[in-house]
Amino acid sequence: MPESPESLAEAGVVFVIPPGRPPSGGDLYNRFLLRALKAERSGFGSTTLDRLETGACAPGTEFWVDSLYIRALAVADPFGPRDRLFFIVHSLPSEDPGVPPEAAAALRLAEDRLFGRAEGFLVTGPRTRQVLEERGFAGRPILLVPPAPCVLPKGPPKAPAAFSGLIVSSLIRGKGVPGFLEALGREVRAGDAFDIRIAGRTDIEPDTAAACLKAIGAHPVLKERVIHLGFIPYEEMGGEYERSSVLISPSPSETFGMAFHEARAFGLPILAVRAPYSEPFITQGRTGLLFDSTAELALGALELVRQPERLRDLAAAAAESRTAVVMTWAGAARAFLSLRRAYAIVRPGPGGGPRRNSPRKR
Repeated sequence: MPESPESLAEAGVVFVIPPGRPPSGGDLYNRFLLRALKAERSGFGSTTLDRLETGACAPGTEFWVDSLYIRALAVADPFGPRDRLFFIVHSLPSEDPGVPPEAAAALRLAEDRLFGRAEGFLVTGPRTRQVLEERGFAGRPILLVPPAPCVLPKGPPKAPAAFSGLIVSSLIRGKGVPGFLEALGREVRAGDAFDIRIAGRTDIEPDTAAACLKAIGAHPVLKERVIHLGFIPYEEMGGEYERSSVLISPSPSETFGMAFHEARAFGLPILAVRAPYSEPFITQGRTGLLFDSTAELALGALELVRQPERLRDLAAAAAESRTAVVMTWAGAARAFLSLRRAYAIVRPGPGGGPRRNSPRKR
């Protein structure tokens, strides 16, 4: 919840983050990290950009601004010359799938201008850090703090009775779901016994979502096998992981892949398109399977449907490989605070402390 102007004025560090209704993975990251930081008595405040008035905070305040606000900041910038500006980069607006080339070019210019005055960045995955370095920001602190799971299992993994796939994704072109469903529809047979549930929003690209749902409803087999759950609150996602036998990810690109993190905590094997973000999570044939395209992913999923013994073996291997020690949000908060100190971002005041030299290498 945004805080009062009075409490913001006393905070030495302020997160400027979207309200997240309904929340994306990035919104959940912001929410859980900030909650954990406050539990550490760090003196951090939070607000939304539309509620942040020029001069509401003392000059020199440390602002951590979600990169989703790039578009708005290109139009109106409330930060003063003495304010310390940092960006939380879950993804770059200029690289969002479906953005027309002219709009992407304009966003790239806005990013370069705003990032040029930033003192540093917080990123959730190594791919985002690499992109920022390639764009000329390697000389500034880039704090890598991966997310922790938002939900955790209540017991040991259960052996799947049949193939039950879970896709955690909005119905948009950039996440690969439309292409996966199209390929699945071409290859599926009437006797294939499985279900696939899709948990995700339809309001980001309404036309794409409507076309997907229409195609599912018109297919003689998929209409009985594929279920769109709509947006599922994060508190209820644990039940979806527990009733699944695999996590399916057709997405060619993610900044981190929070659903991957959670699926591994639940001991689920992951079926995914091969990409820099997905490869670290998957030991081929043990914790999941990687495919070179959404079409191959659809075929691979159907092979497991038709070979239940192979599915059981994969599920057993993934469950056995489940990480014993799971990252917590308290640990993520402490990592963030430690990196702030290591990079000499901390200043005296609320949540601050003595200055230290910046490390030469990460």
